[in-house]
Amino acid sequence: MKHSQLVHLLSKQPQSIDYLGATQMSTPRAYQQSQQTLTLPHKLTTLSTANSKEQRLLTEGNEDLEVQKIKDLQNRLISRCTTLEFLIQVITTQKNQLNSLPTIQKIEQLLLSIVNTFQNTTKNEIQLGFLNREQKKTSMFNKQVLRKEAELFDRNKSLQQEVEINSSRSNKLIEDNLKLQKQLKQEKNLNEINIKKINALEKRIEFIVSNDINIFEMRSNLTILMKENEQLKRDLERKNQEVERIQGKLNQYQLVVSRLQKTIDNLRKKNEDDEIRGLIKKDDIELLMNFKIPQNLDFRIVCQKLDHQNLLNDLCEKGVVNTLQQISQQSQEGQKQQITYYCNQLLSFKDFSERLNQLLLQMEEFSNCQTIEDLIFNVNRQLPQIFKCETAKLWLLETKNGLLYSYLETRQQIKALQDKGLIADTFKLYQAQNIGSKPKKAIIYRINESEQPEYAKSALILPIFCIGQNIIRGCLIILNSEYEQFSFDEEYFGIIISSFLGNIIQRLVDKESWQIAQKYRSLMNNQLTDILRSQNKQIASERIKLSFKRIFGFQMIRFYFVENEQLLSYEDQKEQKFSLDYGLAGMAVRNKQRYIVNDIKRSVNFNPKVDLTTILPIFVQPLLNKQDVVIGVIETCLKNKLSIDMEREHLLEVSENLFGIEEPLTSQLQSYVELLAGTLSNIKF
Repeated sequence: MKHSQLVHLLSKQPQSIDYLGATQMSTPRAYQQSQQTLTLPHKLTTLSTANSKEQRLLTEGNEDLEVQKIKDLQNRLISRCTTLEFLIQVITTQKNQLNSLPTIQKIEQLLLSIVNTFQNTTKNEIQLGFLNREQKKTSMFNKQVLRKEAELFDRNKSLQQEVEINSSRSNKLIEDNLKLQKQLKQEKNLNEINIKKINALEKRIEFIVSNDINIFEMRSNLTILMKENEQLKRDLERKNQEVERIQGKLNQYQLVVSRLQKTIDNLRKKNEDDEIRGLIKKDDIELLMNFKIPQNLDFRIVCQKLDHQNLLNDLCEKGVVNTLQQISQQSQEGQKQQITYYCNQLLSFKDFSERLNQLLLQMEEFSNCQTIEDLIFNVNRQLPQIFKCETAKLWLLETKNGLLYSYLETRQQIKALQDKGLIADTFKLYQAQNIGSKPKKAIIYRINESEQPEYAKSALILPIFCIGQNIIRGCLIILNSEYEQFSFDEEYFGIIISSFLGNIIQRLVDKESWQIAQKYRSLMNNQLTDILRSQNKQIASERIKLSFKRIFGFQMIRFYFVENEQLLSYEDQKEQKFSLDYGLAGMAVRNKQRYIVNDIKRSVNFNPKVDLTTILPIFVQPLLNKQDVVIGVIETCLKNKLSIDMEREHLLEVSENLFGIEEPLTSQLQSYVELLAGTLSNIKF
């Protein structure tokens, strides 16, 4: 019976499928099961109505998630209904093949799952309806809240407008009050002034009444006196103007007379052939001979012709107005020539000032250079624009080998000879040179596997001196001007830049010397620190010898500890003891003095077991602690320079016979030995 009923049920089509995915079956069994299962959603609805107050506290975000889940279940139900319809169609077409029991059991399981799906769907529909009602309530509540907020916002706006109106009224009232107070103060002041005037008038009236003075006669006399006073003032001003005009003319005449007197004196001193040259001051025109920055720019006037000098002097002394009056009295040709000359001079001064300003900017850039190489590179690249030439090179002197060096645009170093060419004259005579008309002699000889002379049509050679010393550090060579020869302006620029470069080079040298000195001190401190960390005397002895090698470059060193009136040595990791009667080391310990011996083999106290065997001078010094007790002795030969002095030789100026930080080798050794003695006295072996 069950099998036939199931087949009968499956053969029927579903009557209807609603939008929510619920399917209605014609079988009573399925209908009873659905009724039994539908009791649960009614219970759920009763529970939900009981707990409606708690569910209202849910957020809108959680409600959206539950609605989305219900919609997913609806979609799943619709898909299963479609599969069920397809399954019913298949079963109806193949009724005869459904006699096997397992197939019927599968179909029953499928139908049961569909019924369960329907039950879940009805539950979800009930919950969805409940949530929709809650959502409508919340939306209504939110609308009411928004309305209240809008009303409150409008009220707030109206109140703010009223506040602004009241504040503007109060400000106006305050301003009116301040104005009224000011007016009141002014009126008070006027009243006080009027009272004073009234009092003065009352006193005058009393004076006039008491003395019986005729007022009309007094007024007429006063007017007459005032007119006479005004006339005298006008006459005085007119006289003063005439005096000033006469005084100005007198000053001009005096200047002309003084200039003519100078001209006469100069003409008397010089011959007629040297008339123009006699009017030129050496201090004004011989810039390279003096080789110092002039006090003024008179050389630009003095270097002109005599007629042009007079024109410029007249313009400076008489002023523009008088000069124009003088020009207007001349012919048209003369006026044209003078105006042309003045315009050319104006353009010349404009060019001069622009180049001078450019030079100042470049000098500021040069001062920011951190190394001599950067300075030479920037000078060689920037100066040709200022001097209007083809090339400009800064050559510096290496005292170590007597050669000059500079750098190309690729920062490649080039070298040249110091004692050959026109540059040799600058080093010999300590004087700058302005050379024109294509000199036959080479300017400089470069060294590139062979001597290569360098010629030019014009050259300006400027020496660069040390600060406060008459020593040339190098030369600035400027070649091939745009004109036949370099002018006085270029000479003036050259004097300025050479003096400035001397200062910069001195600063860079001092900086490198300071860095080398700091390096030397740090090296010495590191060595003393290593010695201070020695664990025993053997390690300390080895580190002391190593410090003399690293700092002073010595290779032959002997060091002895002094204990119990004996010399202790740790040569080749073996301890050896010697008496204080042995060698120069023992004599230095006994006498507590340092010795410098030129030939140790000829010394009476020489002992080959203790002393060094060499033909070089020997330096021996004992190490004394604070209690003036000898704790060791050092013996070394004076052969090599300090390692720090080797670096100093790369600088431009190297002090002769000096080592370390501008101190003789013996004094530097003595100071280091004293530091070494203090270090050893603080070590506990």
